[in-house]
Amino acid sequence: MINYEISARPLSHEYQITLSFKQDNDFPIEFSLPNWVPGSYLIRDFSRHITQLTAFCNGQAVALTQLSKNKWRADGKSGQWQICYTVYAFDLSVRGAYLTTERGFFDGACIFLKVHGRENLPHSVTLQDLPAQWQTASTLPCSGRLNFQTASYAELIDHPVEMGNIEFLNFTAGGIPHRIALSGFYRDFDRERFMSDIQKICETELVMFPKPAPFQEYLFMLHVGDNIYGGLEHISSTALLADRNSLPPYNMGEAGEAYTQLLGLFSHEYFHAWNVKSIKPEAFIPYNLDQESYTEQLWAFEGITSYYDDLFLVRSGVIDQNAYLHLLGQALTRVQHTKGRLKQTLAESSFTAWNKFYKQDENSPNAIVSYYQKGALAALCLDLLIRQKSGDAYSLDTVMQQHYRDWQNTGKGIPEQQWQIRCQEITGLDLASFFQTALYSTDDLPLKECLASAGVTLDWQPLPRNHGGGLAGETVCIQPANDFGARFKQNGDGVTLTHVFNGGSAENAALCPQDKIIALNGYACTDLAAQWAQLAVGERATLHFFRSGVLHQTHITVQAAEADTALLKIADHDLLDKWLSNR
Repeated sequence: MINYEISARPLSHEYQITLSFKQDNDFPIEFSLPNWVPGSYLIRDFSRHITQLTAFCNGQAVALTQLSKNKWRADGKSGQWQICYTVYAFDLSVRGAYLTTERGFFDGACIFLKVHGRENLPHSVTLQDLPAQWQTASTLPCSGRLNFQTASYAELIDHPVEMGNIEFLNFTAGGIPHRIALSGFYRDFDRERFMSDIQKICETELVMFPKPAPFQEYLFMLHVGDNIYGGLEHISSTALLADRNSLPPYNMGEAGEAYTQLLGLFSHEYFHAWNVKSIKPEAFIPYNLDQESYTEQLWAFEGITSYYDDLFLVRSGVIDQNAYLHLLGQALTRVQHTKGRLKQTLAESSFTAWNKFYKQDENSPNAIVSYYQKGALAALCLDLLIRQKSGDAYSLDTVMQQHYRDWQNTGKGIPEQQWQIRCQEITGLDLASFFQTALYSTDDLPLKECLASAGVTLDWQPLPRNHGGGLAGETVCIQPANDFGARFKQNGDGVTLTHVFNGGSAENAALCPQDKIIALNGYACTDLAAQWAQLAVGERATLHFFRSGVLHQTHITVQAAEADTALLKIADHDLLDKWLSNR
């Protein structure tokens, strides 16, 4: 048995941890802390938060040798061992450790040292010195009020823990108990609406997959605050962050934008219980948390999940078809606005997530494409293509169901390129050409053709970048809008450029990220977006800006916006209903 005692020190934002175990031989002891957490593909170097580390055997201090940034060794000695260490915890994210006088949270990967060679022994955890009024929320198997035990280290780090003042909202979906553990400060809201909507989403996802579900209970840990957002999946729970204003007010009617985004977050992370926590790449079995695990398949696990997250909102009835098409139009526009889609394939985006997607800079929009966003569109095309070619005998649902059965039967991960091969075996369709285009080229996806088969027309229009795309409505673009060709932050009487897009007005005027524009045609840039909108395409303007503390002047020619904003229109309600209702 490997035992952990965790004491909370909220004032200093520290967890003091004692790891204890018995050694029956004189073999050297090695232990380490993960460098990354499953589901978030970036080396995070959690060991940098260890501030003190000592070892004892039979009550006597033992010297430690550090082997790498996250690994240590001690000379072997039989007896009762204790590894005492302190972890600084002030990372307000879903993948770290956090502790104040108001709240505590940790993901196991960032605080539990692993004793090498003993990963498959039972592991127990005891929480100590928590404020008396605090509650805990976790799906760690409970052996007492603040005592938990798992069968292995891998299981131990797959159950994050929330601590503090928690409101629990309970419901049942598919006969399985579900809980929402809500923490943070928030106004009163419509709890009945919230639970009902989440329940509908869960029931719809449960129905899609063969039984049994990969969990016997499920916990949503939702912490709300100010302008925060994120989620990380686990086998029977998920850690979520959202803005407090996204909770549904009473008498809301149709779901608003913030609430719809929150529902999509719940839908996305819940779907991961099947797609990535169960079905997963071979490269993730077992997880090597010391170094990167490369795979071309993240499009299939994050992209497909991103396709289904909004799809389940409309299938479950928590939003209507028009609302779904509005979300889809925005998703199409986001990808089309990204010049990086012309340079990076989906397979490359997946493989280089570690050093490109998770380490974005001012040039990222020009250089990369998101395996989440373009992956979702590839999944949409694949779903509609399968439905069309099979005469609606099969769909992407069919493929996902069989992948899950394969996982249930074998417990094995999917080798590289095998996902595509298995998809064609399941459906009996030749999809090689589609996969070549979608995954291994930068050619545009067959979006217009696929959406047309579902009764939806797609029109690309040269609208202002802030339009965002959506349903066509009454929008008719007679003349192309102008386009500045950069992202910027308005700061009082000026703006700071954050990203300059290839081929746009700003780049052609030799502007750079971090330039501080103070005047347009001699007038202070109090609202550059509004001032720029008044200029005509082809007009030549004068900008004054600071770069590295030096005043500069440049002339900029106003270019027309590209036709990269997606407007969708329903052409055939029966075809659309067949797709979105999954008939």
